[in-house]
Amino acid sequence: MNFCCPERVVRPACLVASGPSQPGRAGRTCNLHLTRASGRRRSHAPPSQRHHRRSTSTGGAPVSANGQVVTQSDVARAAGVSRSLVSLALSGSPKVAPDTRERIHRVAADLGYRVNVAASSLARRRSSIIGVVLPNLRNAFFERLARCLGEAASARGMTLFITVGSEQPTVLHQAIESLLGVRVAGIVLVSPWLPDEDLLAIAEEVPTCLVGRRSPGGKVDAVHIDEPAAARLVVDHLVGRGARTIAYIGPSTTDEASRREREQALSQAVASTRSQVGATMSVYECGRDAGPAVRAALSDQGNGSGPLGLVMHNDGFAIDAVPVLREAARDRGARVLLVSYDNTYLAEREEFSLTSVSQSDERMAAQAVELVSQRADTARNDAARSVVLAPTLVERTSSLGRRA
Repeated sequence: MNFCCPERVVRPACLVASGPSQPGRAGRTCNLHLTRASGRRRSHAPPSQRHHRRSTSTGGAPVSANGQVVTQSDVARAAGVSRSLVSLALSGSPKVAPDTRERIHRVAADLGYRVNVAASSLARRRSSIIGVVLPNLRNAFFERLARCLGEAASARGMTLFITVGSEQPTVLHQAIESLLGVRVAGIVLVSPWLPDEDLLAIAEEVPTCLVGRRSPGGKVDAVHIDEPAAARLVVDHLVGRGARTIAYIGPSTTDEASRREREQALSQAVASTRSQVGATMSVYECGRDAGPAVRAALSDQGNGSGPLGLVMHNDGFAIDAVPVLREAARDRGARVLLVSYDNTYLAEREEFSLTSVSQSDERMAAQAVELVSQRADTARNDAARSVVLAPTLVERTSSLGRRA
């Protein structure tokens, strides 16, 4: 790989899209509030009092032995599920599995929970806040997407409230509960790894849009790139430059939900080339540092003929790969064509110059805010809507090498 030649942009033949039309460019100012969700709250009551609740006649709300009101969050913690799933189960929704619904009702009865009608009425008031849950702050794409979401929300006179989730279920559920607690108009979940059942439950409580993940159905809207089209761009580029062995390095599926779909799309794209060039693909999982996985891919490749096509899940992982590849090229002449996803500002830097798949963060943000706002403004109850955006491949020196 080399690091000093102009970039080229490759686009697929057509745009794949569904859902509402593209709005104009979002405003330039935004209001952002950032909070980091904490873990599970611990009870300081004696063990004998932690799970025994009683009702009083002062206000009609169930309270614990130590005087605290019993909430759906208490039921969720005791049952080991999300608060949204508790809300759905207690409302009698058939979308909750029977055994889960029975367990939630049993826990609620044990705690003495009952619906607070006044709070439910208050929660239905119109809000001007859109909540956003980011999976982490390690990916530069998430920071850029949050900025674009803020601009899109500001253009509609709304405020963005951002919270950061985690690979830990209790922390992620608490992040979502913090947004529901301030009665947001809607929630945008960026690359969430939550089970479909939880996502469906959240959408029953508040307008919900996923960014970077397909919709599980129900009322869950979604905005994402066309992953198969992106995979074809990547594989065609690498095969066209002589790669016959392709390695994909991605995070654990609990760290980014797009991992499984991206891996599958790349595998299918590689398989489609086998009758002509016989390309093969290997998959490696990495932690926060992709360096060890890159070394493993290079070791498995050995001294095979032709360059190795190395596909990194995002630009951050690709940057981890750069020093490892430079060392391998210097010490044993390894030939590697490096491609990544997200096309962040890091990919553009001359010292990295990464060939990267670009997904329009501005369009993603504008569409996500529009979908949430439409459901919030009109209380629409129709089926899930999806907006699928066409990717482009921006070619740089990490895969082009030195030109004569």
